[in-house]
Amino acid sequence: MADSVSLEQLNEQQKQLMQTVNNLIAQKAQLEDQLENTKATLASNNGALQYANSLIQQIAEGQDDVGIANVSEEIKAEPADPVEVVEAEEVQL
Repeated sequence: MADSVSLEQLNEQQKQLMQTVNNLIAQKAQLEDQLENTKATLASNNGALQYANSLIQQIAEGQDDVGIANVSEEIKAEPADPVEVVEAEEVQL
């Protein structure tokens, strides 16, 4: 006897397959976003690594001006004028 599949079963399988395809499409989009974020992070890390290697090379070569642009500078603030405190009047509603 031959196996038979009802139209109802085929429709249910089609719905399940469509749901699976939709889930895979959504997952693909998420993975593509993650890939772009990872690429951006790697590019940033690569820039930081190149900068660090440059500093290390300058230090190893004995250059005196290593990191001069990154030295903090003390900034003195002028004292502010005193603030006059004014008492508010009590208001009744």
